Amino acid sequence: MSTPSKASMLSLQAQRDKARCSNEQLRALTHDIVRLFGEWQLNFGNKAKAADYPVQKALLWAKVVLHLQPSAERWQQAKERSILEEWPPSSARDLLALADQDASGYPDMREAYLSAASKRYAHAVVYETARRVGFWDIKSRAEAITYQRWQQIYPKVCSEHANGASFTLPKTQRVTHQHMPMRDDSPFAATVNAFLEGFSRCDMQ
Repeated sequence: MSTPSKASMLSLQAQRDKARCSNEQLRALTHDIVRLFGEWQLNFGNKAKAADYPVQKALLWAKVVLHLQPSAERWQQAKERSILEEWPPSSARDLLALADQDASGYPDMREAYLSAASKRYAHAVVYETARRVGFWDIKSRAEAITYQRWQQIYPKVCSEHANGASFTLPKTQRVTHQHMPMRDDSPFAATVNAFLEGFSRCDMQ
């Protein structure tokens, strides 16, 4: 029976070290997210119930964040920004997307939603997101439902636009007033003239 070579043993040790490092990163990040979930529960109250944030969810989010590999600065910005929102992010990707808003030049996610709810569209990405979420839904359904969908769709629309997708705002339809002079042969001309003559006589008395 052949013994493992020194090279294979070193390779195996390297794999074990890498796996140990990954596990330590996952454990540390899971603890970080558990703390963040706790801050959300304090900050958002009934919008972030403890039952909705089990440790298993923190572990899953940690795996997603490790896969996406954000910089330490981006991760810190996302956590800090999440506390300032009116609703907690609904996924790990939505959480990270919060760090990208300031640098993107697009409207703030929450402000964009509120403006869309008021049928005001400051940017084409706001209108496109409202279209995908559903104009009727935004108007009629509970904010807890529509804003959660907004959080999922808005970053995707902004990313598509940044990568060259073209979205347009609807043309404003304005009703313009045009003055049409009354013709002398109009059936109302005699009535109007009689009224004006009577009005003039009252002023002279």
